[in-house]
Amino acid sequence: MDFAASTLVGVFDRLGLAVFAFAGVEVGVRRRLDVFGLLVMGVVTAAGGGVMRDVILGRLPLVLDRPDYLAYALGGSTVAIAAAWTPLEIPRNLVSFASALGLGAFAAAGALAGIHANLWFPAVVVLAIVTATGGGVLRDLMANRIPLVLRTEVNASAAGLGGTVLWAIEPWSAGAGAIACVAVTAGLCTLGLTFGLHLPGPGGPVERSED
Repeated sequence: MDFAASTLVGVFDRLGLAVFAFAGVEVGVRRRLDVFGLLVMGVVTAAGGGVMRDVILGRLPLVLDRPDYLAYALGGSTVAIAAAWTPLEIPRNLVSFASALGLGAFAAAGALAGIHANLWFPAVVVLAIVTATGGGVLRDLMANRIPLVLRTEVNASAAGLGGTVLWAIEPWSAGAGAIACVAVTAGLCTLGLTFGLHLPGPGGPVERSED
């Protein structure tokens, strides 16, 4: 992996940390958690996927190894908590778009990390999915609900497709591959949220829940 790709991993990781912290706090607010609970929810949502990725790769999680990573997670959570006390409501569409962008950023970071570790194609895709969705899974488990990625979201599929695109383009340009991964993942996620897309299940139509 060239220097530009290494830099992109850090950039996308930090972007995902800040954005996913907001998503975690948002769920915590709906669950009526106290300030400490909101902070924990934000940090775990932000860092969970990256920690899973790093454990799989057999290395110290970057959120513990690099102080600024934890700062992004804590900072994003703190800003989100402060925003929850203001009378201004952040538009739902803006939150959804930011979350989709964060998902794409984490998918790119995961796929690039897998390529850097010289893993084969399926493992690269798995790391893209784990990095992008791991924090959300932990968030939902802490909120005592079935993870949305398992029932009403196309996030895992979007991250997997984004990781595939990055893997295909990376031999020519890691930077272009990473940007394409973010665009594909965020775009598919946004379409899924806009039109209520989801994978079929044997029990009939799946209804999106806001619990």
